[in-house]
Amino acid sequence: MANKLLLCISVNGATAARWKGGRLHDVEVFANDEAGIAGFRDYAAASAGTPAFIIVDAVEEDYRFETLPHASGSDRAQMVERKLRQYYRSSPYCAASLIGRDGTKRRDDRFLFSALTNPEIVAPWLTVLTQAELPVGGIYLLPMVMPGLVDVLDAKSDNLLLVAVHPAGIRLTFFREGAFRLSRLSRGDATAGPQGRALVDEISNTRLYLHALRAATLDEPVNVVLLDHADRLGETAKLIGTDNPSLHCTRLGRGDIAARLKLDPILIEKSPAAIYLHLLGAKIPGNNLASPAVIAGYKRYQSRRQLLAASIAAAAIGIIWSGFNLWQQYSIGDETATATQRTAQVNADYQVATGKFPSAPTTADNLKKATEIAEKLQSSAITPERFFLIIGQALTPSPEIAITELDWQYSNSEFEPGAAAGAAGAARTPPQAASAASGRKQSGLIAGQVRDFKGDFRVAINSINALAERLRNDPAVDNVRVVQLPLNVSPTLTLSGNTSDNPAQAGAAEFKLVLVLKQPS
Repeated sequence: MANKLLLCISVNGATAARWKGGRLHDVEVFANDEAGIAGFRDYAAASAGTPAFIIVDAVEEDYRFETLPHASGSDRAQMVERKLRQYYRSSPYCAASLIGRDGTKRRDDRFLFSALTNPEIVAPWLTVLTQAELPVGGIYLLPMVMPGLVDVLDAKSDNLLLVAVHPAGIRLTFFREGAFRLSRLSRGDATAGPQGRALVDEISNTRLYLHALRAATLDEPVNVVLLDHADRLGETAKLIGTDNPSLHCTRLGRGDIAARLKLDPILIEKSPAAIYLHLLGAKIPGNNLASPAVIAGYKRYQSRRQLLAASIAAAAIGIIWSGFNLWQQYSIGDETATATQRTAQVNADYQVATGKFPSAPTTADNLKKATEIAEKLQSSAITPERFFLIIGQALTPSPEIAITELDWQYSNSEFEPGAAAGAAGAARTPPQAASAASGRKQSGLIAGQVRDFKGDFRVAINSINALAERLRNDPAVDNVRVVQLPLNVSPTLTLSGNTSDNPAQAGAAEFKLVLVLKQPS
């Protein structure tokens, strides 16, 4: 926890302490006179630059619980500011805190308004802090730190009344179901009358006041916790329970309080304000009464600390990043050196291996160029695969037809049955020349026969014509010509010859077709 200077102000004077390492140190009491203020000036000068937090234990305090329509943002801020000015027009030390929402259908906001109605109590001490250049972080009423004491006491009661005797008077603080409801400081003397009768009377008066505020009825049981920091109220605690059966009184001596707060009893012996300064150091409460002008120095202090923290964080990140870069650089250097060694070893092994190779017939560049040319020839070569695929698809529905001869060429002219040698030569044209000729086509001769002929020329010719028609219907075919049928059916042909010489009598009807494919798009 950050170091702080803590100050508890009352009409009698002030109690100061330093908060270091999460513990309270150097508790000093200063009277409300010139000598006391001068002593506090020296005390504060030794803590220059340390933020200061103030609690005020005074009769001139006011608390109001108010329900306002639910709002948020600037609307809520303006509404709360109007209420503060309405209630505490003459005091600069006032504040409001949202404590919850109402249980009705409207779900209104519930606020606690509090104020110090006598600003002169803190004025001389605040002046000393300003002159010593101590940033003031907040001004709070003493009861605002007491919820921390309730948590430490672990008092299980719906109605809890904390009673303590301070130099400024008797402080009575009431909690309803663990929530703060009321606090008052009476200037009566707790030891006045037999067996501290004044303290018992103040408790009775507080009960009547709670009943008037409808905070607790007179019949409800109340758990009274008596904070006896001076160990002098043992008989008074007995009298409280005897005087009112609905009150259950528990007394906590100095040792008990110190043990529960983990506080040095010597500090409590110096001043009972040490109890509340310890609570203030452990947790800063809400309802800060200080105006923006008072805490302006603390805002600058926080900004400097945040900037310093950000600078330290940035520096740490930079150092870590630089270390990572150095480590990465060394790693890359090691990898580079290893790669260089491996490359040198591989080159040496290559030289040894290539030294055993026989002499090549040509240079490596020529071999590389020859390989590239061969790959280009292989990728651009024209083969009869497409030609044969189309014929195979057309023959599938006609199992009675058998192919006896296939000729294929890739040339500018269509295949002529009488020029087979030329066609074959065209097929052997170098592929790179073929790819450059835009007018070349695939064409060829299909020679075959109709098996199991038995002399029925009509059936054979129909089967051949059906094959030709299927070839024509293929989208890749440009033209199909029938150049030979088993029987010449031309009307201009003169009939002659002997039917015994017809090869069809041998059981087969031969035919020839010329197939021309379209150029691929």
